[in-house]
Amino acid sequence: MIAIRIELTGTFRYVSLVWNLILAWIPYVLALQIKRLSSSRIATTNRKLSMLAIGVVWLFFYPNAPYILTDFIHIIEDTHTSVFPRSLITTNAVLWYDIILNSAFSFIGHFIGLISLVLLHRLIDAAYKKYVGWTVALVAMLLGGYGIYLGRFERLNSWDVFKHPLSTARIVFVNLFNAKAMLFAGCFGFFIFLTYLIVYSFYETARTR
Repeated sequence: MIAIRIELTGTFRYVSLVWNLILAWIPYVLALQIKRLSSSRIATTNRKLSMLAIGVVWLFFYPNAPYILTDFIHIIEDTHTSVFPRSLITTNAVLWYDIILNSAFSFIGHFIGLISLVLLHRLIDAAYKKYVGWTVALVAMLLGGYGIYLGRFERLNSWDVFKHPLSTARIVFVNLFNAKAMLFAGCFGFFIFLTYLIVYSFYETARTR
């Protein structure tokens, strides 16, 4: 879809969506690694420590999955008044194509993130009581909403935690007292929760058949 847009419009707008989608795969790959470790023959203590460490890294990268949803802001801000090289490509046609394009990337990225959360949720359920799994999942959703805010408005990246830990920690702490940040995190966290309920319910239905 990106290649078609480039060919038809002669512009490279929204190419960054490809990179954002690549980042959205990271939490899924990490969740698979945790699942693999859970059934490995490594010593229990070492296995649990490894799973916990990867779980923390997963938490840092998870917001990249639903973050793609915020790229719709570019459509809102774009005036779509450009003149394109092909007469059949009108500004209105490009607007609708951009909506479909962003929807495709957003849905896939968010869905990948939800699946990774289901995988971890099920592993925790198997090891502990159900309320522990739901508690971890709900915390991850809320922190995911907060991470999206930090990425969109503070322009933080997941790897900033490792590259600039002190300055990143300061920004994270300061924004905990930012009403806008908390409202944004709450709204996005609630959205993630609603969509997660659907995915989790379908997973449970399919599993019990």
